[in-house]
Amino acid sequence: MKTKFWVILGLFTAPLSGFASNEGVPVFYNKNTATNANRNAYAKYQKYGYTDYVGNTGQKQIIASNQYSYKVPKAGGGYDYINYQNGAMTTNGIGMPVSNYKSTIYANYTRRFADFEFETGVNSILEWDDMIFNEINVGLRHVFDLHGFDLLAYGDYTYGKLSKGGLSMDYDLEPYDYAYPEDGIFTISMGGQSGDTNKLKLGIGAHHIWDWGGWKITPHIGYEIFKHNLEMDNHIYPNPGVYLPVMTSGGDYVFYDTIDNTYWAISPNNVSSYDDNIFYQVCMSPEDIKIVYTSISNGQFSTTPFITSDYNPDLGTVPWGVGPGDCVVIGGDGMVKVDGTTHIYNTTWSGFYLGLEIEKQMTLVDKLRFYAQISMPKYSAEGIWPNRDDWQQSPSFLDEGTNGSLAYELEMEYTYQISDRLQLSLKANTDYFHIGSIPGELYVAKQTYYEEDESDGNWIIVEEPAYTEYVSESLKKATWQSFGLYLGVKYSF
Repeated sequence: MKTKFWVILGLFTAPLSGFASNEGVPVFYNKNTATNANRNAYAKYQKYGYTDYVGNTGQKQIIASNQYSYKVPKAGGGYDYINYQNGAMTTNGIGMPVSNYKSTIYANYTRRFADFEFETGVNSILEWDDMIFNEINVGLRHVFDLHGFDLLAYGDYTYGKLSKGGLSMDYDLEPYDYAYPEDGIFTISMGGQSGDTNKLKLGIGAHHIWDWGGWKITPHIGYEIFKHNLEMDNHIYPNPGVYLPVMTSGGDYVFYDTIDNTYWAISPNNVSSYDDNIFYQVCMSPEDIKIVYTSISNGQFSTTPFITSDYNPDLGTVPWGVGPGDCVVIGGDGMVKVDGTTHIYNTTWSGFYLGLEIEKQMTLVDKLRFYAQISMPKYSAEGIWPNRDDWQQSPSFLDEGTNGSLAYELEMEYTYQISDRLQLSLKANTDYFHIGSIPGELYVAKQTYYEEDESDGNWIIVEEPAYTEYVSESLKKATWQSFGLYLGVKYSF
């Protein structure tokens, strides 16, 4: 009896299962001959291809997208469009209306932390460390339809000003030529830094062309120009003193072997090859230096030839600053500060890039977006060294090339829907730019000097005009790296 009951119940309910597949689909029948709002507006429906049956025929799928549009009449005539996007749902699993606004403008304030370093072909290294920039970022994004495909076009501009940070450094820790290891500057200077940045991006993308579990994927291609103009100023150069060495008759330095208790004569070119833990250089003390004997004090005297004698210990630390038995130090009169701008280096990275954007509407008001970009930009930089009077100043040299270039950018963004048009944006990104060994040009300034005339022995003024010298390895490498935190708003229209 129970079996028959369920069979009979199934026969009654089976036809109703067909309605489940159409649940949520707006269906309107206009079979009623009585005049109503739908009947009055039928001409408008028919104009857009609708029949008396508005429902499945009114559900028009847009080619190459995941959106469906419905047209419904509104008071005062005309039509409202409500778009439903696959993958964006409420917590109850109902398709969430997606904004019909096609354009979005945005503005961000950014706090950026950056480092830049480059090494020249003569092993001179310049660094701008721990820079902190205040940046303003603005942009426009517009989605449009092209033959049934949604495309994205956008422009983005950022200006940054170096506000504070660490310090700039210029140092040479390696010789110009490894065949002559003693020939080099081997100095280091440090000081303040200043500068600004400009970045412009123009690109297009296939808007939400792929859908992966509700994550909308948009590939990008575009062109980017990134400029950073950096300066060094008020640099401090150390001026270390050196011990006055004891020398042999052949010009070698005298070293003492602390293990064998013997003295060694060592050529100045081979000093670095001896272990400092075993050998130490013998220096001159005040008593090793002869003085001129005279009874005149604070006045003129004449002795031909000079009569020299041993150092008088009663003089104490005069004039060497140390007493008997200590090493005499020459030079080392303290740090030397060069006021004003000491180095200017203006750099431009430019080229096409490929990008990939992935975003998902997490809830009714929250959205996550991730972006990755890669490129191989061209590098071009102008250097101006104001303190080099043997170089021209507009500019002093030029580095340009693409060898070993690589750049990437990674970005993560969270947006919160404040209203129908307004969104709050929080974003973090990092970028990296690198160039390898490239050639350049050195602009040598006009030179004027005196030279003896071989014909009559008189001194004459010689002028050599300015010229450009090609340098095969002007730059060994350069690297920019930064990290930024964004806070901004977006407005759709």
